[in-house]
Amino acid sequence: MQITTPSNIQAIAWEGALSAPETTRVFKSTSAKPPVVTIGQPEVWRAADALENQVGQKWVAPLGGAEFWLARFACTLRAPGGIERISEAQQSLYLRPKNSGADKDTAYAFNLFPDRLGAEDKAEWNVKLGPELKFADGSGLKAGELGAKFEFNKVFPVIQSYGAGEWNPYWIFRPHASRLIEGSQFVYAVLAAKAGAAGIRGTMTVTVTVETQFGPVRFGMSDEAQESTRFVIG
Repeated sequence: MQITTPSNIQAIAWEGALSAPETTRVFKSTSAKPPVVTIGQPEVWRAADALENQVGQKWVAPLGGAEFWLARFACTLRAPGGIERISEAQQSLYLRPKNSGADKDTAYAFNLFPDRLGAEDKAEWNVKLGPELKFADGSGLKAGELGAKFEFNKVFPVIQSYGAGEWNPYWIFRPHASRLIEGSQFVYAVLAAKAGAAGIRGTMTVTVTVETQFGPVRFGMSDEAQESTRFVIG
């Protein structure tokens, strides 16, 4: 399965100006404007559908009873204008099991893409599950024989991911001399729900650090805004 990253967000979950923490507002100029962010609706594919079986056999999840999904998350950053500029942005996921009675660690990010991407890079990834996959008839494939490809077809600022294997993964975006940080950013995650989780509930948030005449100010989403970026998988 070939997944090409789009250039624009197709379905919007939330759009608006971010808020500064109460502790920093007293230091802000009255003329300073907060950055505006657009957050896209997550796009999700089941692992059995997205991870292509090259030999035409039915795919069976790895031992342990976990379910896997490939998900794409997107946001668009807009600078506040004036002398302020965006120096860093963070896109975070907060994952928890759909079954409220399950342990917290039963919903997590199995893998994150890109892991690290430089401003001049153009890259293609193969998403794989391993180390060895078993099929219903007892046969198996080694890691690398089953997967999905997705590609980035344009230049990005530096991106670094953190938290693979955890319930609170995130990506850090930083500007580069050849490209500002403003614009649309797309990232991917293979999400997993262990047996008993019954799926995943999640929230996506974005925080943006802006350089002002008073120093860096970190803007974030209000609780009300986060209500619009919640999602359910499974």
